[in-house]
Amino acid sequence: MKGIPREVEASREHTITNSRQIRLLRKNFFLSDHQKDVLVGTLLGDGGLYLEGWAKNYRLQIEQGDKQRDYLFWKFDIFRNCCSSEPSYQSRNKSWRIRTLSHNEFNHYAHEFYREGVKVVPQNIIHYLNPLVIAIWFMDDGALGPRGEGYTINTQSFSYKENEYLRLCLDKKLSLKGISIHKDKKWWRLYIRKQSMNDFRNLISPYVIPSMQYKLPRF
Repeated sequence: MKGIPREVEASREHTITNSRQIRLLRKNFFLSDHQKDVLVGTLLGDGGLYLEGWAKNYRLQIEQGDKQRDYLFWKFDIFRNCCSSEPSYQSRNKSWRIRTLSHNEFNHYAHEFYREGVKVVPQNIIHYLNPLVIAIWFMDDGALGPRGEGYTINTQSFSYKENEYLRLCLDKKLSLKGISIHKDKKWWRLYIRKQSMNDFRNLISPYVIPSMQYKLPRF
């Protein structure tokens, strides 16, 4: 039988189960500007906000494959002040998961990014975009393009209209040119053309952590 990763054993030691401590954690928590940027990038990417049972407030959940373990633990350090336990290992799909406490600090973002339980691109997304947000988004969903030319951002969960709106916002807010929309089977995703690779890399590279720099190779 495969052993339990030692990080899981360690997380058991750091789990807060005392209701008074959890109340204090909730009471003292607020989203810093840095956390807000990481949250927005994560919501554009792989993360989600969820209600559970009769809860009135949302919680953030992030899950990454074992290969992105360092990246997930980096995010955990950012949101540590609203987590009652450390990341947990999901043996069913060999991934790591962060679940924050439910908190009204997340509610505004849930109302912006979800319509009837489906993730959408907020109408005011342009106000959220900055290099850190895009770096988080790319670390979540970015990759080299076909044949190593350009970059793709896997935005297939958004409609063509939403992808087009994202493209326009990236151009208007950050002067990111050379972005088009490519069809991927029956879905759509953003594509940063080869001639725009350097500009895109220079914009986000300072915010991409070492373990994820492989997504931004230099040729």
